[in-house]
Amino acid sequence: MTSSLNTLTHPRLLHAGHGSKGLQARRASRVSNARRTLPELLAVLAALTLTQAAVSAQEPKFYPDDPVLADTALLNVSDEPRELELSDLFDRFGHIFGDVGEGGGEAQNVNTLDEVPDGNWFVNRHGVKRLSIEELRVGPNTTDGPNPNAPWRVFRSKSQGLTPGFQIIDDVGDRYIIKFDPVEVPELASGAEVIATKLFHALGYHTPQNHIVRVRPENFVIESGTTLEDQFGDERALTPERLARVLRGVPRLPDGRLRVTASKHLDGQPLGPFRYFDTRSDDPNDVIPHEHRRELRGLRLFAAWTNHDDTRAQNTQDSWVEDGGVRYVRHHLLDFGSTFGSGSVEIQLANLSFQYFLDMGEIKRNFYGLGLRAPKYRSVEWPEFPKYQSVGRWESVAFEPEEWKNDYPNPAFVRMTDRDAFWAAKILMRFTEEELLAVVRTGEYSDKDAERYFYQVLVERQQKSGRYAMTRVNPLDEFALTGSAVEFVNLAERYGFVATGTRYQTSWSLYLNETGAVLGLTEPTTGGDTVLPLPSTPRLTGDTYLMAEIRSMHPNFPAWNRPVRVYVRPDGGSFDLVGIDR
Repeated sequence: MTSSLNTLTHPRLLHAGHGSKGLQARRASRVSNARRTLPELLAVLAALTLTQAAVSAQEPKFYPDDPVLADTALLNVSDEPRELELSDLFDRFGHIFGDVGEGGGEAQNVNTLDEVPDGNWFVNRHGVKRLSIEELRVGPNTTDGPNPNAPWRVFRSKSQGLTPGFQIIDDVGDRYIIKFDPVEVPELASGAEVIATKLFHALGYHTPQNHIVRVRPENFVIESGTTLEDQFGDERALTPERLARVLRGVPRLPDGRLRVTASKHLDGQPLGPFRYFDTRSDDPNDVIPHEHRRELRGLRLFAAWTNHDDTRAQNTQDSWVEDGGVRYVRHHLLDFGSTFGSGSVEIQLANLSFQYFLDMGEIKRNFYGLGLRAPKYRSVEWPEFPKYQSVGRWESVAFEPEEWKNDYPNPAFVRMTDRDAFWAAKILMRFTEEELLAVVRTGEYSDKDAERYFYQVLVERQQKSGRYAMTRVNPLDEFALTGSAVEFVNLAERYGFVATGTRYQTSWSLYLNETGAVLGLTEPTTGGDTVLPLPSTPRLTGDTYLMAEIRSMHPNFPAWNRPVRVYVRPDGGSFDLVGIDR
């Protein structure tokens, strides 16, 4: 039976490192505990502790439902979750002056193939099944956006300086958040927002639908009772005169229209942002601490690639949705206006991405340097202005993925391990140059030289990000059973990060799933072949697997000598690929 990560499609229950039954028990425990008294909770805790102690010694590594590819066992969240309100200042300074979250180690929500299953946090898209050029262009959009030739009914508005925003209802009843570019830099935020949305959707995250729309100012119609919040937080009635005054600060196209970003309201009931640590206490499906979720840790490499420095809790949203009769909480990333060279309300500040906005490490280094030390960003050669002003501060020469920083410390980002980064690099390297160019063109830049520059920087940062992650771990992947052999690919060689010709030390063993015992079958052999024949063995019985151990031998990358272990399970007269240990 032939199987690989790219061809396994049968949905199973989430393993999460403790077995699918273990995760279901943790979810059920959260639901039942919410209905118990304190003495009952203490009794349950004692019983669970004794049970875990008895079971942990004999818990198998693999279960019959492995490898888990989709979390289809979500518990129904019938009671409406509360809306979470976070203080941006508390979140910001709490993360700067303290390390929130618990522990480190490897991510806790990966399956036995060391991958993230599909679920309410993440869906494997371009990284597993390549999207077409048209699918990449469309991204998450299921509509064409609000009709620019029909009235847009403004029912809520907010203005802060030169960056007003409105919420409107279009002619078919859909709701959108309307955002504008900075008056001095047309196309800056709208182009960045749309391009980033397409990329993060293709990477696998839940994102809103974002459209670039050109609309005439007179299409805005004010709903009765709509107020305007000014920069001081005061509410005033939104009148046509005030609306016109606000729109005078918005850049115009030659024909008088406004180029706007229309972001469609997310499905479901909004519940506020999620935090990058801990869990939601009112969500029985949320049992993995967020700082230990791989899709949030690996997000650091994606954010570095796209310079998404504003990856913080306030730019996320949980929604209570219904799908197939089950109600659950879906987790979204949103607000991509501060990506690439855009700072949303202005061109990106030079120091952001090189240091935190309040970087205690930089403060100490400057103190010990007696104020004579020049930070790295001071020597960066930024793109030519005003020629590339619609692109903003966006470059690839000084960019180093391991040094990149977002606005302030992110509890998941600071825990990203080399395995997390490798997982992310595999996905971002799947984009071809043709595909990236197609996505960049959805930013609809009027200056084709600026568009070309944007694309070149994106590709160069992709290469740097992939090289960084794929040279820190044994870069073997795409394991597949074909006939009577296991095939694999050296991704560092595929993408040209190293010359071809890596040699591999391989051996086979029996793995006893019930006890964890390993019995050697073959002596280690060294060669350059990426096809590893299965060993000749008697018919395997019981819970016995074959395990291949593969080391990549490269003088420049000693980390490659750490073995990748591949587990195959007998299935009648053939085998299934069931596990990968890095």
